[in-house]
Parts: sequence; structure tokens; C-alpha cells
Amino acid sequence: MSEESNDRSFRLDLAFAHLLLRLWVAERLIMAGVDKFRKGATADGATFNMENYKAKSAQIADLMASNSFLPKWMCEQYAMGIGFALLGVGAWVLIGLFTEFSLLAAGLVFLSLGFGLAALPDDTEVVYIGVSILITATALMTAKAKQISLDGLLFRRKAD
Repeated sequence: MSEESNDRSFRLDLAFAHLLLRLWVAERLIMAGVDKFRKGATADGATFNMENYKAKSAQIADLMASNSFLPKWMCEQYAMGIGFALLGVGAWVLIGLFTEFSLLAAGLVFLSLGFGLAALPDDTEVVYIGVSILITATALMTAKAKQISLDGLLFRRKAD
């Protein structure tokens, strides 16, 4: 009986830990996606539009194609879709719907970014992506405590 009540108890510490991890993963994905549309570094001079996205996508594709074994057309397809994938998966993780699948998708997106960066000589960025994957995995490990999410609201079990 006590084991049953422990399984159903609400662990506020785990719920908050999961919320913080999930919000960090979502923030990282969304901000990386928004950055693909940005040109300029200051708040006054920064612009966000599709022309900037296309220019950055072309740069990413050229860099990946010249530093990896992948053909240029494949790198171009990846570069054209990665910004939208970052935004979509980030929003999905943020709202917390089908949390386990959204965090798996986030981990796979981070892994794809790591693959592209691993071909470059900059090891620091690859380590940062690895840390993002670890944080995503930790969020996935705490996904049972997803009471503070859309999953928690829609699919909660009623007490007997």
C-alpha cells in the first residue's frame, strides 16, 4: 500500500527540475532557430527575415559540404530545414505535449547539429552541443514528473 501511494505522490522537486530542464532545452532550440533569421549584432541594427535565413543557410551548406563527406545537395537540404526544425521542436518542447517524444526529437536535432560541427576544427562548439544533449537526456530522464506541462494537464490520472 505504501509503495502504491509513493508511486502516485506528486514530487514537487522532480516536477520543478523537469520544468527547468525542459524550458532550457526549449529556449536553446528556439533562440538557435531565431538566430538563423538574424543579421546584425545590436538591437538597433538587427533584422530578421527570410533573406537572412537563405544567406545563412547557404553559408552553413557550403561549410558543411567543404568539411565533410556529405554531398553539397544534402547539406543544402539540411541547412534549409534546420532553422524551422529548431523553432518547431523548441515550441513543442516548450508546451510539453508528448514530452518524451518532443525531448527525443530535441536530442536528435542537437545530435544533427553536433554532426555538422564535428566536421569543423572548432571542438569547443561540439562540446557545447554535447552538454545540450546531456541536459536533454536529463530532462528525458525526469519526464515522469511532467505535471507542469500540457501533458500533465491533459493526461493526468484522477485519484481513486
